[in-house]
Amino acid sequence: MGKTRYSTLSFRGLLLVSVTIFSLHFGAASMLWPTTWGRDSGASFTVAFAGFFLSGIVLPWMGYLAVSKGKATFYGLTRSVGHKFSLIYGGITVLALGPLFAVPRMSAASWDGLSSLLAMDPGGNTFALSIVYMLVFYGVTLWFFYQKGAIINRVGKILVPIFLLMEIIIISVSIFEPLGAPVAPNYTLNPLGYGFLNGYQTMDLICAIMFSGFIICDLQKRLNNDERSINRALAVAGLLGFLIMSCAQFGEMYRGSTASGVFPDLSYAKLSATLAMRQLGMVGGAVFNVYLIMACLTTAIGLLAGTASFIEEAAQGKITYKTASLLCFVVSFLVSCAGFEAIFTWATPLLQFIYPPCIALALCYALFNRYRGGLRAACYAAALWGAVDAGAEYLKLFGSQDLSLLLAQVPGYEYGLAFALPTVAGWVVGQTHEALRVRTHEKAPVT
Repeated sequence: MGKTRYSTLSFRGLLLVSVTIFSLHFGAASMLWPTTWGRDSGASFTVAFAGFFLSGIVLPWMGYLAVSKGKATFYGLTRSVGHKFSLIYGGITVLALGPLFAVPRMSAASWDGLSSLLAMDPGGNTFALSIVYMLVFYGVTLWFFYQKGAIINRVGKILVPIFLLMEIIIISVSIFEPLGAPVAPNYTLNPLGYGFLNGYQTMDLICAIMFSGFIICDLQKRLNNDERSINRALAVAGLLGFLIMSCAQFGEMYRGSTASGVFPDLSYAKLSATLAMRQLGMVGGAVFNVYLIMACLTTAIGLLAGTASFIEEAAQGKITYKTASLLCFVVSFLVSCAGFEAIFTWATPLLQFIYPPCIALALCYALFNRYRGGLRAACYAAALWGAVDAGAEYLKLFGSQDLSLLLAQVPGYEYGLAFALPTVAGWVVGQTHEALRVRTHEKAPVT
């Protein structure tokens, strides 16, 4: 018998998917935060980047690897843990990172960028203009993600070239015309730990698993529904996309490090905008603000498309992807217009609940795919820890610090890794129980 032949993705197709993955992840946070991390790290920015690479590049790529090995989307992976787990945990995750929280934050950040670009008076009556802008922003976003199979082509061929060009310009200017020499770090943490902690908080791992649904839809057309080739291409494209992002973020951290002795008190958007204007004048300010809008737009496209994909699968086709897309459009627009400050305050602790189970899900599928008993128990243990941690954050809103002080005694809490101990314990207990169950079943007499 001859060897089975598999479909292969062309280099052009692989590059298109990879750069699109980069642009979807390189949103406002991933664009702005590394510059500040580099400013804080100063002369130690390379060590800080090494820590960031582990938690902000390798760990998120594990999301694509988990989907590849699990042969399922975000809904499918969570469904393997349990039906209720999928609906509750998965539903909270896609709503929080989609139309109720993260996406409105993206549109608000892009509106701030446009306001700065047009030099609008913050005290003026800009509410009506902001409503019009939100309608346009979400209208454009909807056009990009309304057809699931066209997202990669539209984003990759229209937005990515502009996106990459602006990033290359901004970093190149910093390399050839640095503002100053890096100084000592302005924090007491070890730079490696500082980078790891900040990279871990980017939430790109969850985004990777959410984005995989519509990326797989695109790969199905390119690879003639060859499942093995699709899974392999997803893992490779995800790896290349994150390697491209690592280059951009290294450049942003270097850019920030050159300003460590010049602008020690500026952070995030203000720091990045000031650097652009100092190095390129008013043109630099315009480039930065357009770049910020583009970054917010690409990530909003990915998050809303991922949300719509999850809703379609969870509803078992009773709600189509296009109907779910329209629902995401309406909810995001209404939340943004109503003002999401209160939602931001009350939704932020949910991130404490969302991330631990996602890490458990990704690592178990990527590294221990065969051990399903351990996987389920680890995810439930991580979810339990996440619920307690989120509860502690909510208690803080009411002025109570007691639970947070108690949780702070757990090893790894200062690095956001306190969930690791209960998660590993859950995996061991769950897998042991599964092994004993299988052994008992094998020894049972046949009647």
